Amino acid sequence: MSNRSWLLLGWLCGSALLCVLVYGENRARLEDAVMEHVRQHLALTLSEAHFSSADNEVNDVEGLAHVGAQINAALAGLVQTRWYSPRDACVVALVSVDGVAVADGPANLAFSLPRNRLQREIELRLGCAVNALPGLLLSALLGAVFLLLARVLPAPLAAAQREWAAVLQDWGYPAADARREVAALAPGELALGDSQRACLRRLLAHDPGGFRAALQRVRDPRVAALGGERLGWCLLGLERDPGDLPAALALAEAQDSARIDLAAMSLHLRGLAVSLTGTPLFYYAWYARQRQAGEGWVTNPASNRPDLKVGAEIAALMTAHGGHGRAINDLEQTGLKARTLDQNRNKIKDEIVAVLGEELATKYLFEVDRHEDGIHQRYRLRLDSACIEVLG
Repeated sequence: MSNRSWLLLGWLCGSALLCVLVYGENRARLEDAVMEHVRQHLALTLSEAHFSSADNEVNDVEGLAHVGAQINAALAGLVQTRWYSPRDACVVALVSVDGVAVADGPANLAFSLPRNRLQREIELRLGCAVNALPGLLLSALLGAVFLLLARVLPAPLAAAQREWAAVLQDWGYPAADARREVAALAPGELALGDSQRACLRRLLAHDPGGFRAALQRVRDPRVAALGGERLGWCLLGLERDPGDLPAALALAEAQDSARIDLAAMSLHLRGLAVSLTGTPLFYYAWYARQRQAGEGWVTNPASNRPDLKVGAEIAALMTAHGGHGRAINDLEQTGLKARTLDQNRNKIKDEIVAVLGEELATKYLFEVDRHEDGIHQRYRLRLDSACIEVLG
């Protein structure tokens, strides 16, 4: 139900309740006042001589009826009303006194009056027309109050709006700002999937005040379709280049690739530059070439027996591209050591994880297996050879 509908319903219910209370209270007060006035009037005008001391007996029925007619004449115009009175044109009549009929018609009020040692029942009729004007004025006044409240007080939020107001507060928005942001949006505009929420939060980390603008951007169907690893790449893109959602989406939709340029001493993974240089880059290129050449498994040498042949191979690669002289000499003279491979794999992992994060980096790092001899470990790049390019 819309805010306007709630306002109309509240006005109608409030007007009805207010009218019931006002008219009901007025009727009760009027009846009490009329009965008290008539009681006092009868106490002064009804003689004890009209009644016997025996139960349900009247000494002078005709005389009592005559007195009752005079009393009714005196009661004419008893109730005076004003233009704002809830009831108008009121008529008061004494209907019967101790069973003696005084006027025609039914009674709607009754009380007892002591006469000649007995309680005599007095019946009255009070008839009034309802004056609708006070009810209309009260309803109009209440409507004005509701309109004023509607302008002063914030409109109630729908369930989706309340949920998002709480989410924004969790994200650091002050309560008033969160309410203002969501109140300007229809609940349907706030319907987002998990991937859209994740991207929205990342965008707001860069621009905390741009909720509505960021919301419109993440409603892109490409964002809604993100999931799993692709969502991770999109979030990484937004972290590296805050606010550039198109670039982040392009990164999410890109193909896995590792491009190693030994001439430029650079590494790009899925198009992102990784600051892997020097000796660790040569080892990454060497592992990449092994992956391109076949299954790519490289077994660690025995801890007490460096591999001179593989050491010379890596030394030649480093020499051709200006590698570190000390590292080259060590490989040529001593051979490739298991510790050297372990250290460089760890350095490679640290640099790639620093750029991609643990989860996304996994595909570009190493997988490990047990060698057929059951003793030594062997390693290779996880990335498929078709995705690897080594230049130089």
